[in-house]
Amino acid sequence: MIVGVDLAAKEKTGIAIISNREIETFEVSSDDEIIDATVNADLVLFDAPLSLPRGRCCLEMECECSRFGHFRKADLEIRKYGRVLPLTFPYMKMLTYRGIRLKETLESLNPNLLIIETHPGTAQKLINLYRISSIFRIKWDELSPHEFDATIAALTGYFYLKGEYKILGDPSEGAIILPEPL
Repeated sequence: MIVGVDLAAKEKTGIAIISNREIETFEVSSDDEIIDATVNADLVLFDAPLSLPRGRCCLEMECECSRFGHFRKADLEIRKYGRVLPLTFPYMKMLTYRGIRLKETLESLNPNLLIIETHPGTAQKLINLYRISSIFRIKWDELSPHEFDATIAALTGYFYLKGEYKILGDPSEGAIILPEPL
């Protein structure tokens, strides 16, 4: 089972579950609901930063570690596809802390769970949604924006398992996985 999570800092989080070529989508609000939806998966892809830039202990501007910058290598590499916000922006900081916390919790509950980071806004530019619709039954126009991004995240996981992906960044710092262009 592959689960895509369009994590939100404050509003609803989108979830998409791929199982047997079927996709189920829904929205949740709490960390407990996210954990319940993902803990028994084989692969979870988060649309959220899951690590800090190398050398950083936090994302606070007043901290001595701020000298190590606002971006990870993956964040800098993904910029060739479009704009990304620094992890130190208030919303991104909240999202990053939440993503890291959920990743750590899920890994402690299920050590076999593979958790990776993706960026659906970029992934969508690389895949053909009409081709995807011939593989999976998806009614794109019926999805909320959060369910849409969660579905793109889950589909990135599908391509990851097929070996059709690229890695941005340094895995030891935190990589972003994208599907190979279709």
